[in-house]
Amino acid sequence: MDIKRSFRALALKYHPDRNKNSEEAKQKFMQIVEAYEVLSDEQARKKYDSSVYYGHYDQAPIQRQWTPPADFDRIYSYAEIKRKYRQAGIGGGMWDISETASLGMWKATMILFGGLAAIVIFIMLLL
Repeated sequence: MDIKRSFRALALKYHPDRNKNSEEAKQKFMQIVEAYEVLSDEQARKKYDSSVYYGHYDQAPIQRQWTPPADFDRIYSYAEIKRKYRQAGIGGGMWDISETASLGMWKATMILFGGLAAIVIFIMLLL
């Protein structure tokens, strides 16, 4: 369960769609997906462990090539990861209100921040 939760949080953070198709974010996202694919499946984990050979200290490790699944774009789309993230009951906290927020929620948030700013200015004037 921790693997799935960690994957979803990292996948949402580094998904290329959320990071303006940044090449760095895309590479991190692919590494996250690869790790999740291997760690979430017992057979894939055994295959991974057997394909990585660490010999003596003077030998380089054997490189292996990971290939994404055929339906990669559908399974790992930003919308699909978010949907699964929300189904799992994992909330994004205060800042995860952008898609479900009503106008009233945004107004309340702005009033809260405005009130805090007024309090800060008032305190600064007293000092």
